[in-house]
Amino acid sequence: MLHLVYRFRPTAKARGDLSAFWQWIADRQLWFYADMDTVLDTKWYTVTIGDDVHCIEHHVSFADEAAWGSYRREVAERSKDPVWETRRTSQDEWYEILDARILTDPPMPIPLPGR
Repeated sequence: MLHLVYRFRPTAKARGDLSAFWQWIADRQLWFYADMDTVLDTKWYTVTIGDDVHCIEHHVSFADEAAWGSYRREVAERSKDPVWETRRTSQDEWYEILDARILTDPPMPIPLPGR
């Protein structure tokens, strides 16, 4: 599997109204990923120790690179709709994207079965 991981820093607006921020995240989860069959799973985490304490990590999982590519094409297609794109870019009110990375599962299960 392939996992797209974003790390976000909440804005002053988000930190000032955490209930509204998390409600916005919950609403975003529903509309942003609606009908995206290539997305197998999403997870949200808060960073509580280490660099950028209180940042948010968002993990999006795909079966493979082809599924991730389909997802990217779907996001590009949806972004042509001005209403959808305006809603997507409203994220700038709530968080700053610090970085993004791709993680993949190891090529075999760990620990090895039967051991």
